[in-house]
Amino acid sequence: MLRAAVPALVRIAVHRSRAVRRRGRLLAAALCGLLAAGAAIADGAAALAPCRLKGIEREVQCGSIAVPEDPDRPQGRRLEIGFALVPALARRHEADPLFVLAGGPGQAASAVAAAMQPVLARVNTRRAIVYVDQRGTGRSNALDCAPERGGESIADTVDAQRALARLGACVQRLGARADLRQYATWIAVRDLDAVRAALGAERINLWGGSYGTRVALEYLRQYPQRVRSIVLDGVAPATMALPASLAVDADSALQAMVSDCAADSRCRELFPTLNEDLRRLRAAAERAAPIRARHPVSGELETLRLDRDLLAGLLRAPLYAPPLRALLPHAVVQAAGGRFEPLLALNFALAGAVGDNFAEAMHFAVVCAEDLPRVDAAARAAARASAFGDGSVALYERACAKVPVRAVPEGFSESPRSDVPVLILSGGADPVTPPRHGQSVERHLPRALHLIAPHLAHGVSPQGCAPQLIARFLRQAQAAGRGPFAGIEDGGDAGCLARIPAPTVFSAPRAGR
Repeated sequence: MLRAAVPALVRIAVHRSRAVRRRGRLLAAALCGLLAAGAAIADGAAALAPCRLKGIEREVQCGSIAVPEDPDRPQGRRLEIGFALVPALARRHEADPLFVLAGGPGQAASAVAAAMQPVLARVNTRRAIVYVDQRGTGRSNALDCAPERGGESIADTVDAQRALARLGACVQRLGARADLRQYATWIAVRDLDAVRAALGAERINLWGGSYGTRVALEYLRQYPQRVRSIVLDGVAPATMALPASLAVDADSALQAMVSDCAADSRCRELFPTLNEDLRRLRAAAERAAPIRARHPVSGELETLRLDRDLLAGLLRAPLYAPPLRALLPHAVVQAAGGRFEPLLALNFALAGAVGDNFAEAMHFAVVCAEDLPRVDAAARAAARASAFGDGSVALYERACAKVPVRAVPEGFSESPRSDVPVLILSGGADPVTPPRHGQSVERHLPRALHLIAPHLAHGVSPQGCAPQLIARFLRQAQAAGRGPFAGIEDGGDAGCLARIPAPTVFSAPRAGR
């Protein structure tokens, strides 16, 4: 992973919340040990055994299935796909479970289970929840390049070039146990369907967060008859070209932050020079000016060079979470005055929220095969014209030169058309999967309802009334026509998302107060 140097490149991940650091600890959940025998649900053939997931108090069921790594060589090397099932609480429960698809790409579903269970508590009353570690993550042959944690300097955390240098060695090392060409989305969804079949479920429901929405849409494209309903939170469709769209969408989110500050009397009074301070930072980055700052954790004084790519990453990361976004004006003004500690601290906070369970090589196996080939001259020009520039495109080009890929099948990059009930959730302030991406797939889904939470960013599901809306949608999704959305249309109960306020802008305490 190009760790926190370009945080958004590898963090199209599941939800963020006010308790960023606490969620980071929850996201560190690991899949339990897999046993060979146990009881299977329904009439399926999956052997399940009692186990524990960190962060979940009650006992769950774990299992695994063996699948070919290369779908064109069924007799070749096989992978173990690990999964965990949280049984429904009610004795009389629904036969169609909910599969949770994590973000990244590179995040294991088992790593988000503890954070997702409170979100899906109402759903879990009458419906089992299944967490499948996508191939290349968690207990499914994780393609992890993370260095040993502890004692990292600021440069180790935020310097993309250092992380890029590590990637090549990691890819070579992984070659002994993985063919990175076989870890793309269109192959991974076949594993999901194999788990579905092993559990004996005729149809399933899907919840996808960020990159997990792409997995859900691809599953719908390949297995439409197996899908009962879908919840998409922060849509990242196969039609987006991540490295280029990242710059464009982050630019829009940053400009919205500046505009919101100008429109708010308190923010305007506190930070009257915010726009000018951003220009000063960009001018310093153009000169690649050296800066000195104390490490947010150790307090050690370090020197590093502020260039365009580093500044882009430092500004982009706090936009992911509204609480961090509320701190950003203060951090920008401080950095423009030569004090970079607040801006660095925001980035370290987000890095901690992602946790260590992130499979960097799997991330690049997906993006290098599916996104980078879609970056044409027009997409690159749009990125270059943004405040964030096309540095992320160049960075991915260098990274992807080290990663083997295979071409995606025809039709992969087209949004699937289906009359399956779909609930789309978007954060109006999302810097990476804003509403425009949800709108692009909504046009092909006649039974989709797209709800936008104007003051939220990346990850709507855990916020405010969203868990209740998700539970109601899944409960009603079998109805015909527009029936699944009775009571949660815009202007009805769904208006609660619009009433979630933006966090109050932060201001440092004044001396003597």
